[in-house]
Amino acid sequence: MTRGAAIGLVAAMLAIGALRWAVVGGGDATPPPYEPPLGSALVPMPAPPAGGAQASDDAIAAPSLVASARTNAITLYARPDGAASSSTLDSPGDLGSPRVFLVLGRAGEWLQVLLPIRPNESIGWVRAIDVSLRTTSFRVRVELGAHRITVWDGATVVLRAPAGIGRAMTSTPTGLYFVTDLLRPPDAGDLYGPYALGLSAYSERLNEFRGGPGQIGIHGTNDPQGLGRDVSHGCIRIANDQITRIAHLLPLGTPVFITR
Repeated sequence: MTRGAAIGLVAAMLAIGALRWAVVGGGDATPPPYEPPLGSALVPMPAPPAGGAQASDDAIAAPSLVASARTNAITLYARPDGAASSSTLDSPGDLGSPRVFLVLGRAGEWLQVLLPIRPNESIGWVRAIDVSLRTTSFRVRVELGAHRITVWDGATVVLRAPAGIGRAMTSTPTGLYFVTDLLRPPDAGDLYGPYALGLSAYSERLNEFRGGPGQIGIHGTNDPQGLGRDVSHGCIRIANDQITRIAHLLPLGTPVFITR
């Protein structure tokens, strides 16, 4: 598939309509590179607490580590020994964004990463030499029961706002994910708003949607009345001024916790 054709399928990849959207940088080039010495140990990212307990947020305020592909194809491994590869992922990805991964840990010259594939929260290994590393202090939590999204920069809350989420039959999946794409629709006034953040999450109710794999996203809306309600096919909707704000803040690879 060509880059132009992939961008033309953006909406399907995000469980939304077939439009030609522009891929934008998402701040991916801004953070300085981070290169720990080979053999150094990384502290695994803690899992989100059950029910989205706010008391634990300071405990996960440490910067997250993000890996960006150095080559046009990244080989994934099931184990950190290189004995057998499981698959490869192209870079840029299908939507034209640089290929990134959220790093969960390290074993010598190998990185354990969260993968942007089905099933949700799949984990694999990549060679450290195949990626460049940087940190991000941003993280996002979506609380489905409260219909709320919160964005932190370290321990500082930079955004807290109502969110529209998936209906009962097309519910938004819970788990730990990360931002994979930053996209701009051609018309900021349409139902997707001015920006959309693609996530590593996929619908657990829809195997495909409008020709795409049902990728979950965070995007704006032209229906503010739907905020704070169960209204979508699984995506997370927030007000247009709020998606615009975080689109200019969050780099690719930002961790996103979706809790009940």
